Amino acid sequence: MELQTVFIYTTSVLIVVAAFFIPKKIKLYELYTTSIFATLFGLLVDTVLAVKYKTYVLDKPGIQIPPLIGQVVLYFCTNILLLNFYPFNKPLKWRILYVLFFTLLTVVFEFTAYIFGFIKYNEWKIWYSALSYPFLIYFLLLHYKFFLWLVKKS
Repeated sequence: MELQTVFIYTTSVLIVVAAFFIPKKIKLYELYTTSIFATLFGLLVDTVLAVKYKTYVLDKPGIQIPPLIGQVVLYFCTNILLLNFYPFNKPLKWRILYVLFFTLLTVVFEFTAYIFGFIKYNEWKIWYSALSYPFLIYFLLLHYKFFLWLVKKS
C-alpha cells in the first residue's frame, strides 16, 4: 500500500473516531443533513478544481477509490467537528477567531497531506487554500443556519 493511501486511511479512521466520540451539541439530523451537504459541496469543488481545471491532484490523476473514500469521510466528519465546537452564542470576536483557528487546522492538515504525497499541486498554491477556507467554513455555517430556518418554517 502506498504512503498516501496509508495516510488517508489512517486520517479517516482518526477523524471518524473523533467525530463519533465528541459530545454532540447539535441534533443528529442537523449534523447528518449539513454533513451530507458539506460532503457534496467538497466533492463538487474538488471535481471542478482537480478534475476539470487540474489545479491539483489527489493521490493520482483521475478518480481513485482511496482519495474518494477519504474525501467523503473527511468532509463529513470535519463538518461534525466544525459545527459541534463552533461558539454560536459567543461574541463575534470568538466566532471569527474560531473560523481562523479552524482555517489554520485545515491548512496544517492540507500541508501534511502534501508532505505525504496525497495532494500534489499543479497551479494551486497552499495560500489559495488559506484564503479560501474562511469563506468555505462560513458558507457551511450559513448552510446550517439556512437548514435550521427550513426546519423551523416547516
